[in-house]
Amino acid sequence: MGETALMESTVVRTRRSLLWQGLLVVAVITVPLLLTLYWLAVPVGAGWWVLTAQVLLMVVLGIVAVRFAMMKVTISASALGIVPFFLRTRDVELIDVARAIVLRLRRTGATDPVLQMFVLDSDGALLLRMRGEFWTDESINQVASRLVTAPVEHVQNTVTLDELQRSNPDMLTWFERRPQRSR
Repeated sequence: MGETALMESTVVRTRRSLLWQGLLVVAVITVPLLLTLYWLAVPVGAGWWVLTAQVLLMVVLGIVAVRFAMMKVTISASALGIVPFFLRTRDVELIDVARAIVLRLRRTGATDPVLQMFVLDSDGALLLRMRGEFWTDESINQVASRLVTAPVEHVQNTVTLDELQRSNPDMLTWFERRPQRSR
C-alpha cells in the first residue's frame, strides 16, 4: 500500500475563497460606479462607451477568474507539475530539485507571518514558490512531504522580508527585491 501511495499524484489548488472575495470586492466597487456612469451617459447618448467599458471589464475579470481557478501544483513520484497564474504550465523533474525551504515570512506592515515554501534547483534558482496568501498551510506541507528526493528545510524562526532579501534575494520576485531593502 505504501508503494501505491507514492505512485499516485497529489494535486493541490489555491484557496477558492480568495477568488470569491476578490470578485465580491470588484462587484462592490464597480456596480455603483457603472450605475452612476450609465445614469450620466445615457441621457447624452454616450451609454455605449460605458457598455463597452463594462464588457471589457467583464472579459478581463473572466480571464483572471479562470487563470486563478486553474492554478495548481501536482506532484507525482517523478515530477512536479506547476500551473502558475501568469506563466505557462511547466513540469520539473524531482531529480532537478536540490532543496526546499519552508518558512514563515513576515512582510513589513503585515500582522501575522505567513507560511511559504521555496523549491530550488542545484544553482539556487527558484523552481516553485508557494505563498501562504494563496495556498493553505496544509497544501504547502502536503507538497513538502512529497518532495522525497530533496531535503526540505523547515526554518523554525519567523523570517522578515528584509532578512530574506539579505540572505537569498533570488528567491524573491522582482518587486520584492528593492535595493534599499538589503541595507
